Amino acid sequence: MSYTLILNSSNVFGANNNTYKYNFISGNLTLKNAEMAVGSIVIPYSWFNVSSWYANQTLSIVHPGTGVANTTISITLPSGFYSVIDINSYIQQQCIANAAYLIDSSGNYVYYLTLSYNATYYAVQLLCSVLPTTLPTGWSLPAAAGLNILSGGLPTTSRAPQLTLAASGSIAPIIGFAPGTSYPAAISSSSVSFISTTTPIGSTVNSLVCRCSLVKNEATMPSDILDSVPINVAFGTNINYEPSFERWVKIGDGTYNSFTLTFNDQNFNTLYANDPNVCITLMIRDRNDKHNNKH
Repeated sequence: MSYTLILNSSNVFGANNNTYKYNFISGNLTLKNAEMAVGSIVIPYSWFNVSSWYANQTLSIVHPGTGVANTTISITLPSGFYSVIDINSYIQQQCIANAAYLIDSSGNYVYYLTLSYNATYYAVQLLCSVLPTTLPTGWSLPAAAGLNILSGGLPTTSRAPQLTLAASGSIAPIIGFAPGTSYPAAISSSSVSFISTTTPIGSTVNSLVCRCSLVKNEATMPSDILDSVPINVAFGTNINYEPSFERWVKIGDGTYNSFTLTFNDQNFNTLYANDPNVCITLMIRDRNDKHNNKH
């Protein structure tokens, strides 16, 4: 006895595109002394690292403005997959939208708060630079926009922007800075730089755990673990998994009319996938076959 089963987008079950249900065409299937293995999995890398599911979308910038004013720019990142470079780019977009930048003599926009990778320390670096109190030669102010932070003129005292991360809901885990904290702790009169205090969690999902309601994996908890799938491609491309050898797992004896296959992250958390266009090959065989096939 052996079976090869194919699951695809027509098998999506429930929300989040992480569970697939297979209905046996005969109405039910009796399995005894059977086992299952993954033949292959093709699944799009489509789950975000920043979203409302993870409550990690917000940050605020207290930015010096005209005269002695400091203005708070409250930012919520749209759900998506962000690198630190992407987050920094979105911050710059918000600075443009609120006239919180200057224009140098070559026409380049100059920003005074930046996030970047620091590969040496496996960290993220935050730089808060002091704004000038007089325009350098050839520089200009931005046009009025949004909160009009610098469109009316420069600060009259030297000050640098401040990054504020809420106690909950902020991007703090992604960039490795403590939630409920401001950097610097108070508005600074000099340029300051910070290195992230914890390891940045660039990707919330680092691997997939494949679970099947049929299997009875007596060596693990939970006992429905069928296999694990490494993520070794870029976001937006297909993960192609073909095990180098068949990892057979026992199926609980019984009669079944259907089963579900579910993907979780490495910590067994829900996977919130956007693209259901998968192709999954599963194999079922009688456990005695492995002995009968030996020569």
